[in-house]
Order: sequence, then structure tokens, then C-alpha cells
Amino acid sequence: MENSHASPGLLKQANSSALHRVLREKGAATRAQLAAAAGVSVTTVRALLEEMLRDGEVECTGLSASSGGRRAAQYSLRREKYYGAAVCITDGQAHGLLVDVHGEIVRAVPLKAGADGLRTSVLAFLDGLFAQRDIRSIGLGLPGVVRDGCFWHADKEGGLHSVAVEPALSRRYGVPVVLENDVNAAAIGFARCYETEFPGEDPAETNMAYLHFDRGCVSAGFVAGGRVIRGCGHFAGELGLVPTADGRLLDECLNDPQDGREYTARVLEAAVWVCGILNPRYIALGGPALRRECIGPVNDGLSALLPGPMCPELLYTADIWGDYQIGMAWLTAEKIFHMVQIIKK
Repeated sequence: MENSHASPGLLKQANSSALHRVLREKGAATRAQLAAAAGVSVTTVRALLEEMLRDGEVECTGLSASSGGRRAAQYSLRREKYYGAAVCITDGQAHGLLVDVHGEIVRAVPLKAGADGLRTSVLAFLDGLFAQRDIRSIGLGLPGVVRDGCFWHADKEGGLHSVAVEPALSRRYGVPVVLENDVNAAAIGFARCYETEFPGEDPAETNMAYLHFDRGCVSAGFVAGGRVIRGCGHFAGELGLVPTADGRLLDECLNDPQDGREYTARVLEAAVWVCGILNPRYIALGGPALRRECIGPVNDGLSALLPGPMCPELLYTADIWGDYQIGMAWLTAEKIFHMVQIIKK
């Protein structure tokens, strides 16, 4: 989102951005609903909608429910007008996604690694979509730290190296590009699924932790006040690097052979750290290395150790790929329309 001082042209862009945002969030809305939610006048909404209708960005999708008076027309973004292209990568695997303006996945295809890893198949997937559809944004999820348009990865000696992914894709395709860490994207996707299942949840108030237990490491995605917490260097969530009571790192402990009681104690220890620092409302546990039988005892342990206001609801997520894809689809759709916001001084 671009923050700018007001001028007639920028004011129009800001108002258009507000309408796009409301239509993405609500799915469909009347002129009056758009004006109220976007904070602009009905006259401005009418003029912008007429232009968006001419351009094919929106369409009239019926009439509002009757409230005793004349039923108002409802408007929605046209799903088949613009699209986003997303790629989710983790552990040498990748899936390519075609995403509509509402963040819904239209198509998902597995991508195969070749002699140069995933580079050729990812670019071929993107090239194909750009040839077939009007693609307005790209999202790329990666299993590591992403910062300032770069992907950071560690070598065998533990040194960090960066690859400028976003500038390269922007030059090649000429559209906005969003990069995100795989577990952060999965946390966003899980939160959106939860909000869909429980419509009373306010996305702007979501507070949750997504703990992912993979083979060899434990990582987390944190969402507070509806925003992902990344930290100053974007390394937030590396739980496996936290020392346990015996002085070893959590990753080392969980990789050792241990019985169910020991394993549960380690998972409980990590969950208590998270609660003491973030006080999340939900903690979602998942990943291929998670022992599901520990969830009940961990939940009991949290209830015994923490006072009521600190105790989260413990949830299980069975499908990180599904969460990951939903999160990246949403992030990619957010970039389809150029967002401008006017700020007051």
C-alpha cells in the first residue's frame, strides 16, 4: 500500500483502492454499504462504480435483501477480469496457483524440480499463466527468511546468503510481487479458514500462533492484531533455536529418540513460551513430525500452568499445504489492485 499526500488524481486512486478493498472483503455490497465502509460519499461511489463497470472490473450481481423499501443493486468484483499467480515452495516441492481477485484458488498444479531445481518449472508455470490470463500480481512463498524483496538461505557452514527474487520477477513480468515465508503464509491461511468457519471473528483482531513441527526443526508463524509478526530481521518464529531447561536447543531435543511423556513435555514447554510472550488466543499445532497424541496432554498442561486469561484454545491443523496455499492466495490477491492510501498530518 502506498501512503501519499492528497491531490485530485491520488484522491481518486485512494477512493478506488478503498472500494476494491471493501468489495474484496465483503464479496458484494450496495452503493450505500460501499460508501459507509470506505468512508467516501455516495456520489463518489456512484461515479467510481460507473467507471469500474465500463472497464469491466465490477458487475451488478443482483439486489439487496428487502427491508421494506426499494431494493438496492449490489456490486461485486468480476472474478474473470484479473488474476494473480502464486507459487508455494517448501522442502523441494512446489505448487503453482491461479488466484482470483477475492483470493480464491481457481487452479492448483504441482511443479516438478529439474536439473536447476525449481527455477525452470516455476518460470514456465508463470509464463504459461501470463500468456493465458490477465495476471496482475505474483506471490511467492519460500521456506526461509524473506526480507526487502530477497530470499535468505543458509549454507553448510551456517552463513547467510540472499537472492534478490522480487526485483528479478518484477523486471520479467512487470507486476507487483509479494514474497512470504512458508510458515507465515500458512498461519495467515489457517487464520482465514478459521474466520470463514466462525464468521463472528474479526480478522483485524486475530491473535494466534501457528507451530509447525517438521523433521529436524520447529518453526512458528505469529499473527497479532491481524498482522504477521516478523521481527526486526524477519527471523521471528525460529522456536527450534531456543534453549531448553537442560541447555540444549529445542530442535536437538525433539530430534532425539524420546517417549511420549518426554515429547509432550517439550511441546508444552514451547507452547508456554509462546503464551508467556504473545498471549495468543489460539495456538495451532501441525506438521509431519507432530505426534498428534500429545495434543490432549499439552492442552491439559497449559490449563494447569497458566491462569485463565493466558490460556489459549489449542487447535490442530492437518494440512499445512492447504493452509499455505490459502495464505499465499490471499496475499497475492491483495496485490492485484494498486493500493493507495491518503494520510493526514
